[in-house]
Parts: sequence; C-alpha cells; structure tokens
Amino acid sequence: MIAALIVASVLAGTGLGLAASQEGGFGGVATTITQTATSSGQNTSAPYVLTLIITTDNRFNSTTGDQPAYYVLGPGGLESSANITLPAHRLIELVISNYDEGNASLSAPQYANVTGTELGSELGSELVYNNTAINSTEGSSGIVLRGSQTVSSLPLAEISHTFTVPSLGLNLPMASESTVVAYFTTGAAGTYVWLCETACGAGTNGFAGAMSTPGWMNGSIVVS
Repeated sequence: MIAALIVASVLAGTGLGLAASQEGGFGGVATTITQTATSSGQNTSAPYVLTLIITTDNRFNSTTGDQPAYYVLGPGGLESSANITLPAHRLIELVISNYDEGNASLSAPQYANVTGTELGSELGSELVYNNTAINSTEGSSGIVLRGSQTVSSLPLAEISHTFTVPSLGLNLPMASESTVVAYFTTGAAGTYVWLCETACGAGTNGFAGAMSTPGWMNGSIVVS
C-alpha cells in the first residue's frame, strides 16, 4: 500500500511540477505558473530531481520507540537521507511527500514561510498537492488530478515538518499528508546541513531522538 502511495505522490509532483494549474486550498486564488529550466544562473539543462519521503512509525530504539524520518527515493527504493548528494550550480526540482498525519510546533514562527525557492519569476513559494488538489474520484484515464496550490507560507496549525537548509536560505514547511514541489538552485561545491524545524522528535521538548540523529530528521547535503 505504501509503495503505491509513494508512486502516486511522486507522479503527482514530478508530472505536474513543470506546468501546474493552481486550484483551491489554503485560501489561494486560482492561477497558472510554468516552471522553466533556465530561470537563473547556470541552469542550461532540465532540473535535477530530488525526491524525499517522510514516514512515521520508524523504530528508533527500544527506549524511544517510533519516530518520523526523511528518506531519499532512489532508483533502488528508499535510501538514507544522512548524506544527500546534489550537483553544483544546478536547478533542483525538490519533491517531498509527507505521510505524517499530525502537526508539531515550530522552533520559531518564521519557519512557516517558504524561502530560498524559485518558480518561474516567483520567489519564495512552493506547490502543495493535498486533498484539495488531488481528487480521488476515478476518471476515464485514471485518478483525477485537478492541480496544486502555490503558497508562500502555511498556517502554523497545519505544519508537521520542515525541510530547512540554513546555509542555502532554503525553508519548506510541510503540511500533514501532502506533497510539496519546489525549485531552488545550488551554488558552489560544499557541505550543507539540512534539518527539520518542528519539535517532532523525542524527549520533553521534542528535539531528541530523530531530531538529533543524521538520516532521521537532519543530515547533510553534499554539493559537488
């Protein structure tokens, strides 16, 4: 079941990310935005696609119990997110599918805002696919896909995780049970820390367990 959901979400993200019809959800206004692969810098080819999956109920250890975790969806299936490799000076299409049903408090309110992304001429936005955009009614050609919502922030009560890379100025808030598609451009070669800025781990403050362990809710991005 989870494999089918992952495939459906990835198809929703990568298939519609380049030219998405915007509808409903989060109180937005319908519009249409087309993403080009040459929007800035040295982007001379199609975007490099990075797909991440957030799952819950991952067994951390006998003391902590279940924790959320980010995985990379690679050619062989789910892979560790402890060290994510990306090409330098390249437009990245980032697809994140979140299977967490709950929400969590942010470490600071600014992490509700989208930063560091580019979508055509629009900066600081992400495409959100959720139950307001994906109609599960069966159509003549399969599942009916209505589009996505472009947002620059999410309501605090709807956020369960973030994907944040401080050194790149990148922050993507994630609503529960949704898929996000965003675009950003990598710079020079280097190693950058990524992390989640919600208290979704273990301990009294929610920042232990998965939150403090590479490959769970934090890790490195190696740009080369």
